[in-house]
Amino acid sequence: MITHRKKESGQTSLVFIASLVIIMAAFALLVDGGRYLVMRNRTRMLADASALSGAGMLYEEKAQEGDFVLDPVKAYKMADERFTDNKTDSPEWADFQLAEIRVVGKEIWVTVTGTSTPLFGSSLGLNYTATTVSSARAASGISSER
Repeated sequence: MITHRKKESGQTSLVFIASLVIIMAAFALLVDGGRYLVMRNRTRMLADASALSGAGMLYEEKAQEGDFVLDPVKAYKMADERFTDNKTDSPEWADFQLAEIRVVGKEIWVTVTGTSTPLFGSSLGLNYTATTVSSARAASGISSER
């Protein structure tokens, strides 16, 4: 009976070590996944805020006539300024870039990209970069869309 116990000793250690590795991997995935979701939401917010700011820049003479047309220079400048202002509140571990601002008629499209390296993935030797791209469209005037 004593020899039987000697064979079983150490199995608990193996199960504990295997469980610990699985728990740590799940924790790393949870933290890196959370950082990705924060970056994705921040990218959307930056694109939305920039597009909405740019949509308010109308040609004054056209707006008085009831024709809603954006001033491309003012709309671009306002969207860029709003992006720069809001970018300062972003997490320091992610890099956000204004990829494109396009103004056509009464509509403005803004595209923002966000990139970051994983917190735990890089320490485990996984070399990849998480990237999110968000686009927003805003228009001036009255819309028939629902």
